[in-house]
Amino acid sequence: MELLNSPVEERRVPAIMMENVTKTFPGVTALDCVSFDVDHGEIHAVVGENGSGKSTLLKLMVGAFPMDSGQVHINGDEVRLRSPREARKRYGIKIMPQDVELCGQLITGRNIMLGLEGALVDRNRLSRRERAMTAEVLRLIGAHVDPLVLGENLSTPEARFIQIAHALLPPVSVVLCDEPTAVLSAVDAEALLATLTRIRSEAGTAIVYVSHRIGEVLQIADRITILRDGLSVGTFRRDEIDRQQIIELMTKSARAGEQGTPSHDAAQGTANRSRLAVKALGFGRSFSDVSLEAAAGQIVGIAGAQGAGFGSLLAAIAGRIKYDAGSIELDEVSIPPGSTTKAYKLGIALVPADRRQAGIVPSLTVRENIALPVSGSLGRNGFRLRRAERETSRKFAEVFDIRGAGLNTMAGNLSGGNQQKLAIARSLQGDPKFLLLEEPTQGIDIGAKAEIRHYISRLVRNEGMGALVASSEFEDLIGFSDVIHVMRLGRIVATFDGKTATYSDILHAALP
Repeated sequence: MELLNSPVEERRVPAIMMENVTKTFPGVTALDCVSFDVDHGEIHAVVGENGSGKSTLLKLMVGAFPMDSGQVHINGDEVRLRSPREARKRYGIKIMPQDVELCGQLITGRNIMLGLEGALVDRNRLSRRERAMTAEVLRLIGAHVDPLVLGENLSTPEARFIQIAHALLPPVSVVLCDEPTAVLSAVDAEALLATLTRIRSEAGTAIVYVSHRIGEVLQIADRITILRDGLSVGTFRRDEIDRQQIIELMTKSARAGEQGTPSHDAAQGTANRSRLAVKALGFGRSFSDVSLEAAAGQIVGIAGAQGAGFGSLLAAIAGRIKYDAGSIELDEVSIPPGSTTKAYKLGIALVPADRRQAGIVPSLTVRENIALPVSGSLGRNGFRLRRAERETSRKFAEVFDIRGAGLNTMAGNLSGGNQQKLAIARSLQGDPKFLLLEEPTQGIDIGAKAEIRHYISRLVRNEGMGALVASSEFEDLIGFSDVIHVMRLGRIVATFDGKTATYSDILHAALP
């Protein structure tokens, strides 16, 4: 394993090079004297734990933040990036953000063309030139999406491909990818990786690829840079480092292994456990005839590809969707369709997949997020108890290792992984009997995944909570869940023992 401390002399002039870059936020050094470069026709991956500085590095490269110190060179010339608009229009630097967001009231083609329109624009029509451009870029990435469909009607994977199409419209020299496959199924992720590889080879585009999926990084990256606590640990060619070495350098210890998933067999024999029963549940075309049971002291996994229907299923159990067939009972008490209040009072809490839009309130602090809703020990007669809020918030922030400037850090300023931890911590404030988690490890690094699984297992084993965990990342359910149900096209098509199931078993059942 040979560390590349400096660019190899015979390489071409980098498309973009960051030298000794430092960026601080109040109380936090996000990047500390970090150097990084990417060539034309190269995929350079950046890996690291949540809070290591990956997203900050991308935002500096696209001009979203000013640097405290350091230099930026584009094609050998020193520049100062003042805004994403300047980076995009003048230098061809585009970013695919971690969050999937479109303008819902604009048609798909107009979302692709955002920022490249002329002076006069029809929001729901495309000119002949625009139709040709959108058709070509959609063909390039292999996406079959109608450019006249409203953005709000697209599925999450379709919306991600539209973001990709937007980033690849000319002029483009450098594409920054922030967890681009986090919301995609295995099939869609493979298609994206193939597209990025083809663009690198055929168009000579420089690609910076940030991901927690080490397998993807080792599959497509030419070089890999590892960040840890805002520092650059090193840069390696792909054939010089393996998965285990990357994990060790990311985590600086065997923390993930030490905090692995403990057995929760001890909870299985508990008498008089709460029981959640879902019987022949259905909701339009989202899912139908779904039956399952979960008991306190048990982790029930639900595996499936994106769009399999498990997100809508969990929302229905939590009362956020008014199901139209079947029944839901908790301890033989019926939960009526669409009754969020009844579900919550009976002890059901949902952590949705879209942490930024539905799991947290970005404009509130860490303390304020954990204290929502005001209930139990944190409120009395509708009034907030500030001291109790601080103590409870501090406890959850420490348990989940939410790294930031402190309890008064704005939730929107946390890294994606820390926002997910905060969403889970917030849901536990009401002491639920059953915790429903949709994609809880999506976009989370290896160490954080282990921490979350460890804490969920401890809640189940020691405190008798039940958990339903739905995920398209099958490996996160294997060995963690007591039982794994597989959903495909809105139905449960197979059930496996969580301790003996294999990835191949689940994949074959999940794919249409």
